[in-house]
Amino acid sequence: MIKKRLKAGDLVYAPQCSLLHREGVTTQLGEPTLLLVARQPVLREVDDIWCPVVYEGKRWLALRKDLYEPRRKDGDKVC
Repeated sequence: MIKKRLKAGDLVYAPQCSLLHREGVTTQLGEPTLLLVARQPVLREVDDIWCPVVYEGKRWLALRKDLYEPRRKDGDKVC
């Protein structure tokens, strides 16, 4: 889980089976995916629980608890 404050343009890692929500639609990721953090709305609830991300060219909301910092395959923390 990511604990740091995210800003638009950051990359986050979403594992397989993570759920994304958008306008009453929910989709489940079929494979691990890197997502781009979208611009944050002003709502505090979005900051604490949800994170706006870009997936397939559209803006979605992902649960912050499902997102992680991306890592390289060799285990290095710098991506």
